[in-house]
Amino acid sequence: MPRPDCSDVRKQGWLLKESAVVRSYRKRWIVLTPDHLYSFKRERVYVDPTEDIDLTQCGTVKSADDLTNKPYSFTVQVPDRNYFFCAVNDGERNEWVAAIGRATTESRRVRSYSEEVEYQEQQARLAAARKKEGAALARGTGAADSGGEDDEPAVPRGGGARFV
Repeated sequence: MPRPDCSDVRKQGWLLKESAVVRSYRKRWIVLTPDHLYSFKRERVYVDPTEDIDLTQCGTVKSADDLTNKPYSFTVQVPDRNYFFCAVNDGERNEWVAAIGRATTESRRVRSYSEEVEYQEQQARLAAARKKEGAALARGTGAADSGGEDDEPAVPRGGGARFV
């Protein structure tokens, strides 16, 4: 696994994390970045994470005392797994939940904006291609690549709009 990018650490500290197989809680150094939540065995040694949680996939982060029967616990839910953590007190748990929540919101907002820009650019390219193709068909050439900026807009040949 490549070395995780911990250049933009939003929050870090010791938490107990439930293991996937044995279901016991182990002390882990947790590092929150804008897009990931990493778990390490040693403090400030950012190699060989025991977990790498992709926060762009995070559905929910919330208190989980009722699910774990452990005080100050919280869960980070992603499609393939629910991760459970325990803090040392209520304030620390609330800080982690809020920080992870902010990171997931930021990553979604950035992703949504970039996807929207990409979608708008794609739609503009498609519209230009349709206009060019329509103009070529209206001239009767049948070739979409023969037009230029001086092309007249395509005029429908009889009938008008049809709805299917």
